[in-house]
Amino acid sequence: MTDAPATNRKPADRLADLRGQIKVLEAEEAKLRAGFIAGEHALEGDEHAVTVETKTNQRIDARRMRAAVEASIWSPYVIETASTYVTVVRKGER
Repeated sequence: MTDAPATNRKPADRLADLRGQIKVLEAEEAKLRAGFIAGEHALEGDEHAVTVETKTNQRIDARRMRAAVEASIWSPYVIETASTYVTVVRKGER
């Protein structure tokens, strides 16, 4: 990541800059989050309050279901979704 100002940066370079900044912020968030979960941080700040709670949910394990149940039973309920990926690589590292 570069420390150069965002002005006059081409969109591909700016996207790479932003993703680098996001990684740094996500790492800081992960440390803070772990501290709240471990009870190391006060839950009240001057402007915000944090709540830590554990919730459970149920989901279907598709891999195990497909192995155990005939396809004619589960296949009518399968839907496809499209995903678009935007990948940034430094030139010369392709």
